[in-house]
Amino acid sequence: MTPLLDVNDLSRALGRSTHTIKRDLRRNPDAVPPRLCIPGTKLLRWREADVSAWLCALAAQGNRGLGGQP
Repeated sequence: MTPLLDVNDLSRALGRSTHTIKRDLRRNPDAVPPRLCIPGTKLLRWREADVSAWLCALAAQGNRGLGGQP
């Protein structure tokens, strides 16, 4: 099994602050890749494959920036 990304890993991968990622999870969930919900915890974790697929989907839509901003 591949290791999961935490919010710090995701922050580095997307070039965004952890604060922005956490805020977007509450306000604009489409602005971050889909996360894993681990039952019984509040851990924020992402699979690397999900992050890659999310970024590819943005590129396919022609979005150059996160959140759909050209």
